[in-house]
Amino acid sequence: MSQNLHNFRRTYKKGTLSKDSIDTNPLQQFRTWFYEAKDADEVNEVNAMTLTTIGLDGFPKGRVVLLKQYDEYGFYFFTNYNSEKGKAIEANPKVSLSFFGLL
Repeated sequence: MSQNLHNFRRTYKKGTLSKDSIDTNPLQQFRTWFYEAKDADEVNEVNAMTLTTIGLDGFPKGRVVLLKQYDEYGFYFFTNYNSEKGKAIEANPKVSLSFFGLL
């Protein structure tokens, strides 16, 4: 069954991204974007992020978790250490985080 989804494309023209417009401190830039998204009031849970790990089977696995805190040491979220996600992180702590924003 084929579905044509071309009409679902949204135009994002709220700003531009260039080397001159970003902060040299990545955490400060994250903070700026995070609060811009929060203040825009267009994202239901601005702290929701997709965490991608390499599963124990060797394949990437993504799931949505909630950011609880961040600082110069990293991004913090809660997980069950005995879950598949917890075991995957323990086996390979190199993970990816993605945030959805409308800015």
